[in-house]
Amino acid sequence: MLKRANLNGGFSLFVLGMILLFSFVPVIMMVTMSLKDSIVIIGDFWAPPFPPMWSNYNKALLDLLGPAVRTIIVAAVSIIGITLFSCVAAYAFARLKFFGKEFLFYLVIFIFLVPGVLTLTPSFVLADQLNLRNSLAGLTIFYIGGGQVFSIFILRAFFQSQPEEIFESARIDGSNEIHSCFSIAVPLARPILVTMAIMNFLSIYNDLIWPLLMLPSRDNWTMTIALQAYQPPNERLPGRPDLGVITAGYVFASLPILVVFAFGMKYYIEGLTSGAIKG
Repeated sequence: MLKRANLNGGFSLFVLGMILLFSFVPVIMMVTMSLKDSIVIIGDFWAPPFPPMWSNYNKALLDLLGPAVRTIIVAAVSIIGITLFSCVAAYAFARLKFFGKEFLFYLVIFIFLVPGVLTLTPSFVLADQLNLRNSLAGLTIFYIGGGQVFSIFILRAFFQSQPEEIFESARIDGSNEIHSCFSIAVPLARPILVTMAIMNFLSIYNDLIWPLLMLPSRDNWTMTIALQAYQPPNERLPGRPDLGVITAGYVFASLPILVVFAFGMKYYIEGLTSGAIKG
């Protein structure tokens, strides 16, 4: 019986190892292509990158640094706004008693069920009427507004699971609701907040459709728009784009996501497991 269990465990590890290996194949191919010349990529795709073309990264960095900085700034400001407003709203739904609370929360859930693609046209018309198009501030405002629903839905459940005795003790000591929210509820929800921040960062950083509608000017392009239009000329093959530099641009664009996950993975996993347990 023990031998059979060991065989099953070994087979499971083998399958997981193969899945992990195959999942890294596209990444390895992308990094390999980014270090090769376009002529080598076209002539012998599977040839190793020797000697490596580090100049591809130099050119991609110079071309895409501006869009990367703009995208990170928009994502950071949006995440701060989403977290601030959703914490206050979720705390009110979870801890306060006021007329129409359940109706308003069910209205939030109803909005959550509406597909985002259906709100693109009215959001675009509203942004145009408010003169928010072609500005990073306008893009950020809609990201903050659009990220509220999911964050409120998740945070309300977590705030409700926190012990009521803590908040009662704070009220006895003279603490008001705003102070209790940001000094008790929010610190206890740190894993959930980090998880939400990472999910919002991925959504904003990888978004293409909404920035494409909001930012017609090249000077305000975010990373996704810049990447989809990135066609640097090839000096050795006139009329063709430089595939090595393009791939280096994709590798460079992936770095912020890797950095965010590297520093937030611990809290991200803790937040996911906390949500599963305390749902």
